[in-house]
Amino acid sequence: MFKTHFLLLSLLSFCYHLRAQNLVLNPSFEQLKPNAIIVPCEFMQASTFFGEKAEVWTTFPDMTPDVLRAAENCRFMQAAHSGEFCLGIIHYLPGEDVSQQNGDYHEVVQGRLSAPLKPGRKYRVEVWVREDSAIVRDHLAKVYSPKTPVEPVQAGNLGFAFSVARQNMRGNFWRLVKDGLVRPQVDFSDIIATNGAWIKLSATFVPDQPFQHFLIGNFFSDKQTANNLSVEQHRRIEHQNAATKVSIDRTKRAGYLCIDDISVTLETEPDAPVLTMEKQLLQERRFTFSAGVLFDFDKADLRPEAGAELDSLVIFLKKYPKTELGIAGHTDDVGSDEYNLDLSERRAKAVFDYLISKEIPAERLGSRGFGERRPVADNTTEEGRQKNRRVECVLLKQ
Repeated sequence: MFKTHFLLLSLLSFCYHLRAQNLVLNPSFEQLKPNAIIVPCEFMQASTFFGEKAEVWTTFPDMTPDVLRAAENCRFMQAAHSGEFCLGIIHYLPGEDVSQQNGDYHEVVQGRLSAPLKPGRKYRVEVWVREDSAIVRDHLAKVYSPKTPVEPVQAGNLGFAFSVARQNMRGNFWRLVKDGLVRPQVDFSDIIATNGAWIKLSATFVPDQPFQHFLIGNFFSDKQTANNLSVEQHRRIEHQNAATKVSIDRTKRAGYLCIDDISVTLETEPDAPVLTMEKQLLQERRFTFSAGVLFDFDKADLRPEAGAELDSLVIFLKKYPKTELGIAGHTDDVGSDEYNLDLSERRAKAVFDYLISKEIPAERLGSRGFGERRPVADNTTEEGRQKNRRVECVLLKQ
């Protein structure tokens, strides 16, 4: 009996290990290429430098991401999240600030997984990030001049774009985005503000293809990216820059992120979300989707991966054909009442339309937006605002 129990526990432990195994190769940038030397507290001045340093990782030819080495006496990087090294990328810098005509300047890197993702399974993507105005100032002082004016920016839209094949890193990044060849399945759209601390970002997604490669960076223009500067601040800087002929003297609105310990892990069995949803709807008569799972920031069009989440709801409605469902959209309190009400209504209608497209009769459904009027958490914190941005499905008839 003891041997049987021990064997069972060992198998369960082994299965859990497999499920939680991190698939990202060189996830904390500690594995360097032979003969690679990285000086502490130094940035990289050419894209070839990045490709020569960290195993597995690559970048585009016109980008200069950094493999940063921490040091106790370094003003902007005393410690990585783990180990000695981490990744550093500019993820917000308007093209007009640096006289770049073909889009904003963002740094994007490509990584690889140890095995292809399994379509239809749920995976968790996690990454530790750090932002600090000192990093931005020191970096751009090295690139341009210590006298170059810099406006540090805290911005969102750190995304992961997965692909089956390795992306051609010799091409133009913005051309790939424009042609629809690169689109993030996971995007942390909210402003990332850590003020020198390391924080963990976490999200789940369901791949529809056997992805084994991924890009990390900001895949949206800076005008589409949430940031901490006011409209008036942007206007003032743009007015000043328009009157400044020399590029080096223009104010650089720049956001920089340190990135470490990236992980992609298998999270649940494919039927677990359906069972959880079924249980909640039958027992609690409601189920809540986070708006960030279904929609991009400030948008009401369903994200491509939202279908995998909503299909669980379709399965439930077809299993219980007499049920009737109310779909309610909710927002946080950022923005005007009118705008938030309209956004919540459009998001609820998007879910309604998706269910109709899956042959759920319209007479069994209803949709309504409530804007910011029914918060479930404190809107003064980012965590609370994330909880308030949601779509609720309420069981009206069973």
